[in-house]
Amino acid sequence: MKLIKVEAHGFKSFADPIVLKFDGGVAGIVGPNGSGKSNINDAIKWVLGERSAKELRGDNMDDVIFAGSKTAKPMDKAVVTLTFDNRNGISSIPHETISISRVLERGNGNNQYFLNGEPCRQKDIKDIAMESGIGKSSLAIISQGTVSDIAEATPEERKSIFEEAAGVSKYKFRKKEALSKLAKTQEGLDQIKLVISEIERKLIPLRKQAEKAKVYIAKSEELKAVEVGLLVDNIKTFGDMYERLVTELEGVQETKNDLDARISSAEAAITQNTKFRSEVEAELKELSIEYETVKERLNKLNISLAKENERERLIAAGEIQANQAEQIEAYKTMLTRHANKLNYYAREIENQANQIAENQKTISKYDEEINLMNIKINKKRTDLLKIETQLNLLNQQKESNSLLFKGTKNILENKAYFGKALKGTVADLIKVTTEYIPAIDSILANASQHLVVDKAETAVKAVNFLKDNNGGRATFIPLTSIQPKMIRDDHLLAIQGHPGFIDVASNLVTIDPQYEILNKFLLGNVIVASDIENANKISSILERRYMVVSLDGDTIRSGGVIIGGAKNTAQSLLGFDEKIKELENIVPGMRAAVQADESKINEIRNYRRSALELDSQLKQQITSLKTQKSSEQGLYDELQLKLQNITNKEFKVKEGVSASSPEASIEVLESQKIALESQFRAKNERVNTIAAEINSTLALKNDYEATRRKLTDAFSAKIGERERSKTLLEQSRERLASQYKMTFEAAEKVHHLEMNRDQAEEIVRQLREEIEGLGNVNLEALEQLVEEEKRYNEYAEGERELSAAKETLESAIADMDKIIITRLTNIINDVNDEFNNVFRTMFGGGTAKLFFSNPKDILESGVEIEAQPPGKNIKNLKLFSGGEKSLIAISLLFGILKARPLPLCILDEVEAALDEANVVRYAEYLQQLKEKTQFLVITHRHGTMSRVDTLFGATMQNRGVTSFFSIQLADAKKLVADEQKEELEPSNKNK
Repeated sequence: MKLIKVEAHGFKSFADPIVLKFDGGVAGIVGPNGSGKSNINDAIKWVLGERSAKELRGDNMDDVIFAGSKTAKPMDKAVVTLTFDNRNGISSIPHETISISRVLERGNGNNQYFLNGEPCRQKDIKDIAMESGIGKSSLAIISQGTVSDIAEATPEERKSIFEEAAGVSKYKFRKKEALSKLAKTQEGLDQIKLVISEIERKLIPLRKQAEKAKVYIAKSEELKAVEVGLLVDNIKTFGDMYERLVTELEGVQETKNDLDARISSAEAAITQNTKFRSEVEAELKELSIEYETVKERLNKLNISLAKENERERLIAAGEIQANQAEQIEAYKTMLTRHANKLNYYAREIENQANQIAENQKTISKYDEEINLMNIKINKKRTDLLKIETQLNLLNQQKESNSLLFKGTKNILENKAYFGKALKGTVADLIKVTTEYIPAIDSILANASQHLVVDKAETAVKAVNFLKDNNGGRATFIPLTSIQPKMIRDDHLLAIQGHPGFIDVASNLVTIDPQYEILNKFLLGNVIVASDIENANKISSILERRYMVVSLDGDTIRSGGVIIGGAKNTAQSLLGFDEKIKELENIVPGMRAAVQADESKINEIRNYRRSALELDSQLKQQITSLKTQKSSEQGLYDELQLKLQNITNKEFKVKEGVSASSPEASIEVLESQKIALESQFRAKNERVNTIAAEINSTLALKNDYEATRRKLTDAFSAKIGERERSKTLLEQSRERLASQYKMTFEAAEKVHHLEMNRDQAEEIVRQLREEIEGLGNVNLEALEQLVEEEKRYNEYAEGERELSAAKETLESAIADMDKIIITRLTNIINDVNDEFNNVFRTMFGGGTAKLFFSNPKDILESGVEIEAQPPGKNIKNLKLFSGGEKSLIAISLLFGILKARPLPLCILDEVEAALDEANVVRYAEYLQQLKEKTQFLVITHRHGTMSRVDTLFGATMQNRGVTSFFSIQLADAKKLVADEQKEELEPSNKNK
């Protein structure tokens, strides 16, 4: 593939576009030093892909762009184009001519490559160069330095010349690429093996964890089957018990109500009989007074009778008539006064009766209030009993540690053994307000039962204690072993203003400062949000890096797993003490309320008692008034009788007729006396009867009240039983819902207790111990195991693929090594004969040969040169003169070109070190080689210029800008002569 044209513009000193056309053969480029003739060589190397600015005699790649001169401005880019004749089809490009171009713009460092005017890669250019043998590092471009390098090179360095000649550059390049790929493949393989090793390390414990998780799940399912059956049975049992107790309480309440009615009836009867007795006693008193009055009147009548008899005697004597008129007036005055008193007593009795009626209304009002207060007090007592029952249950659970795992419970029960080294459970040390309990409880889960100790040695001691005493298992947190966890400031800043963000969980609890590291360890990297929606948004913002928990306890774990649902109503350890405190705070208030109502009802009862006392006083006053009225009436009647008698007597005296005898009145009064005595006896018997009835009714009332007290005690006991059964029923339902997420109706359909309760409870106990004995269980291990095994299989497949790729690359490298060895062996053999012939021609005799320095390892072996000019015994190249070394090197190069002809060879002043005779030999030998190789010779030697086929002259008509022109041979000789004269002048001046 021959070079037919070189075009350059902006490259180095080619400020003006230059075009050099070649017809084959030997073309010479001549010009004075500094004219830029060697820039043609640099341009060809550059367009063929040279990357080193130093190889192009510059400091950086921008130095290849024309930098400007006094007469020309700097240029912005450099462009070089080579055009080749491909009619022989050496290149795989299906074109008769191939043009390759490279363009560089100043400042951006971006090189552009073009193939036949179309953009292409540098690799495409290098492939064409290697296919044709004109690559930048091949024998196609030889400078004076190359000749020196060949002579002075080590065997290993010299070998590269033969590799280029053998055409193994592309194989070495491919091998290099293959080795690079192999290294990357091996690196990838090593990385995959590291990952596989890491996964295998994970899989070992993960498989154990998964196996433990399987056992846990199996036992948990077994536990669920039995425990749900127990819970269903509990719900049925406690439900039946509750309904039975409700029915019994209704019966007791009915009995109580009946007793209350009977007691009320008895009290009413007693009150009524007491009233009757009082009335009868009052009547007795009145009868007694009337009896005494009649008795007194009889005495008076008897006295009057005696007096009357005396008066009759006196009337008969005529002595009494004068006084009768005065007596009549006196009696009338006295009657008027006594009549007024009788009216007063009547009014007072009426007033007292009205007050009694009003007082009876007040008493009825108090009775109604007392009944209402009793109902109110009974309800409050029932509520108080319910709260006290719940509080007692919680205190029992606290005292017995029934909510704790077996291991935790045993450690706490033996706290004295560990002393101050045991700080307590996490739940003991962290205090949470009611608002945040669901969230913190969801975060901690079973960790609330973890035991906090001072250091790891204490934890080891505790573990051994549990082992020695078969005390179950527990988890310990040594304060000296843990590290605080936190959320990065930038992550926290990103969510602080987000809707629903509450705070970091560690900021929402109260803890003693000495345990702050525990707080940060457990809660420092967990975020609390208002609800699950905002929690999800915050988790998304933080790319699922942290756990986010809602106030209800719904959880989004790091990695994105979401856990949530119905609110857990089971008693939390965190809220345990708070609940007890809450109930303890409620109970005094409720007791005070009951006491206040009791005080109030006692106050009302006191008011009622006062009203009853007033009623009694009023009745006594009425009785007294009636007695006084009766007495007054007796006096009034007596006076009226006396007035009548005196009046009658006066009339009789006036008429002269004797007054009638008082014997008749005495008889009447005697009859009244007898009647009153009879009435008194009857009333007295009535009083005794009523008293007996009162005593009987009172005894019956006392029996009723005793029975009622017993019923009240029984009622209270049954209320306690009812509330306990209700609490146990609710706890069973809540546990069924919270622990197993089941309703009673759903559980009843599928779970039945197929054994007696004792057996079931024993199985539950054993299963709980076995589950607790498993310790911490990673329930995600099964899913993680599937993921890690999938990941392992993927990486294992990748390892197999990379191993296969490695084997393929190693096989390809081995094949390329075989080709390189074969080609190198062939080139050395082929060149050896040609080298010897060329050497003999150049030196006029002698011998020369090539051989591998290490024939057993040709890939690593160098190439040695042994040369013996005629008449000399020297064979070592280092002992030859500079000219001899150059001639040997040129002989070797020509030998290679004869054995492996190149389409194009550029020679840049390679003969500079030769004397004229050898220059002539050099130039004439070029003519022998030009049939198969096109030569582009850069020279200033006359012997060479005179023997080229085409000659181009390089000059700088404008300072700093190179231009080319064709010249005649004579002109070339003159240029050379001038150049030699310039070279000699400094020498003569020095002389």
